[in-house]
Amino acid sequence: MNKIGVFGGTFNPVHKGHEIIATEFYNKFNLDKLLIIPSSIPPHKPSDLNISSQNRLEMCGICFDKYINLYNYNIEISDIETKKDGVSYSFDTVKTLREIYSDDLIYFLVGSDMFLYLEYWRRYKELLEMCVFVVAYRNNTDITEVLELRDDLINQGYKIELLENTAFEISSTELREKIKNGDFYNLRNYLSPEVLDYIKERKIYVLQ
Repeated sequence: MNKIGVFGGTFNPVHKGHEIIATEFYNKFNLDKLLIIPSSIPPHKPSDLNISSQNRLEMCGICFDKYINLYNYNIEISDIETKKDGVSYSFDTVKTLREIYSDDLIYFLVGSDMFLYLEYWRRYKELLEMCVFVVAYRNNTDITEVLELRDDLINQGYKIELLENTAFEISSTELREKIKNGDFYNLRNYLSPEVLDYIKERKIYVLQ
């Protein structure tokens, strides 16, 4: 039985915070494969996508290429959500993955902020039954609340793990604003050089 990690998000743009979370997720749970899944239209922020899904897929590929080629991580950039029309629901995505990886264990990564709103997710109890939830810490959430919810769900029989990661908070909105203003020097602390070059060459975000 293989361990399949699922890391979804808008990745708009993909940044070093995503890299840190992905690698810590991969290493802590000894994943056999990590799927990076850019969303189509996220239900929690439908107006956030101001570039094409193809751009976001390509940026993710560029960002994680070094981990694949230099460090032998088994990372795959998946278009399972972007190739579909409409809103991306985690339940639908994991259900499809459950069919593809029927004999494997799926680890689903979620930020602590979104975890606290789990009861509002589409068919969240069925989603919990299909995978192991892994909660990544965010600075904007109360860890006590996260632990209380985790314990409550575990008592109900669901599998909830904590990544216990180093929170590296970056505002994607602020990054896009810096790019729009041509503040590329300061962006080096937040974006990989390859992704930054991709954005500059294609003038992504500049005209928005």
